[in-house]
Amino acid sequence: MKIETIAIHAGNHTDASSKAVIQPIVMSTTFQRDEDGEFSSGYSYSRAANPNRTSLENVLAQLENGVEAAAFSSGNAAGMSVFQSLEPGTHIICPDDMYHGLRNQLKMLFVGILEFDFIDVNDSDVLTAHIKPNTGVIWIETPSNPLLKITDIKKVVSIARGHNIKVVCDNTFATPLCQQALALGADIVMHSSTKYFGGHSDLMGGVLITA
Repeated sequence: MKIETIAIHAGNHTDASSKAVIQPIVMSTTFQRDEDGEFSSGYSYSRAANPNRTSLENVLAQLENGVEAAAFSSGNAAGMSVFQSLEPGTHIICPDDMYHGLRNQLKMLFVGILEFDFIDVNDSDVLTAHIKPNTGVIWIETPSNPLLKITDIKKVVSIARGHNIKVVCDNTFATPLCQQALALGADIVMHSSTKYFGGHSDLMGGVLITA
């Protein structure tokens, strides 16, 4: 299926009750229980999940050829969830021109909790030299913001695999239309969907997509 077709159809369905061909926006915060107390619809409270978020996550996962996606209120929130998932003391290797919001987040909120180095991840010798026994993640951003540096994803993944390190790729600038980071070996793709996915500043959002 062409990616244009996925973009149009993967996140949408005809509404069963009204037969609307575009899925309605669901405003309800709570959902009806079954007689046995269960939620057969799969939804209980919109903070946990709701039909519109499910549709968004479905289309984004399919666009990236991923298995699952998780939508967030911003790209920074998506990035933070990766950092928060790591054990204290984990070392992260980051690009030297990492997006300033995520760089500042690490330096201001995770100092003393995580270790991190900002290096030229495109230099294989420099990258390998900075790998430590506690390195858990290599974070790449390609093209980068703001310098538009290009990273060889396959090369970084090859180095990471040799040390059992996960690779997270910020694919915001390229989008899956131009770059399929999971197909190139990345474990997780991150987007600030505020940017190209959302029309750039029309709405705020972030997403993580897993392989």
